[in-house]
Amino acid sequence: MTVIESVKRPQQTIVEGYKELVKNYESVTCAISDNMGRAGAMTADMKPLFEGIRLAGTVITAKTVGGDLSAVIKAVDLAQPEDIIVVDAQGNANSAFWGENITMSAMNKRVAAAVIDGSFRDVEEIRKLKFPVFSKGIVPNVGAIAGYGHVNVPVQCAGLPVHPGDMIIIDGNGIVVVPNEEAEEILNKTRSLLEVEDGVQEKLKAGATIGELIDIDQLMQNGFNYQERALEKR
Repeated sequence: MTVIESVKRPQQTIVEGYKELVKNYESVTCAISDNMGRAGAMTADMKPLFEGIRLAGTVITAKTVGGDLSAVIKAVDLAQPEDIIVVDAQGNANSAFWGENITMSAMNKRVAAAVIDGSFRDVEEIRKLKFPVFSKGIVPNVGAIAGYGHVNVPVQCAGLPVHPGDMIIIDGNGIVVVPNEEAEEILNKTRSLLEVEDGVQEKLKAGATIGELIDIDQLMQNGFNYQERALEKR
């Protein structure tokens, strides 16, 4: 098994900044996705165990080999409080890479959530524990524990590259991943965008329409002109 124990983490002020946004806004992932040009969202087939999950945390990764969940167990042991475990199980739907016992272990380490590109089990028990899990499926088949896998290496999860130390933000709209090196910039941009959105909301509450606010007629005209110019250049 490959195990990398040292993770380059975002500054704690950045982590706390994302947590503050998640606390104050219900759709932070939408604003982050907008700021990242729709490049930061996991695919829509990642489903939550229960509704109402809103959190942000630093990534610890586990990449499984076959049906072996050893890397997941080790990743939990290396996690710091409020980290999020990202499991790259390569979409394996036939083995469970998370369950009640791992959940209890993760809660002892104060892990914030598990995001699994694959399946898990012990649904009702984990729901009672109120531990947030996102996955692509549910299956009763237990994974093996044979010592294979990789911990804190770059992985793929639900269509995105994910690195240890990246930020993950979760709300009712889904999951976004912000690369560590972009975390501060995206945080500042998201704060600004949400302030703009607050202003837009106030105008909508006062009776305006989106079409009026963005001048949709002018926008449509400009779009038509752009198309014309593109055609003229052929």
